[in-house]
Amino acid sequence: MIKKNAGRNKWQLVILALGVSICLIGALMMVVGESILGEDHTGIATVIGIVGIGLVASSSQVVPKKQNHQREA
Repeated sequence: MIKKNAGRNKWQLVILALGVSICLIGALMMVVGESILGEDHTGIATVIGIVGIGLVASSSQVVPKKQNHQREA
């Protein structure tokens, strides 16, 4: 039986979910950011969205596993 999402590990899924959440927060800041941050809210919202997109993109990269280096006695 083949597992669903067998190519992704737990941390990649966590980073993906975090990236999507941050993108949604950036979009929300674009819509209602004026009442929260004031008149100049678009720059901050854009940076938040770009950070979220970067996290989504980096979640697809393979994270190398740590190798156990044992000393020879």
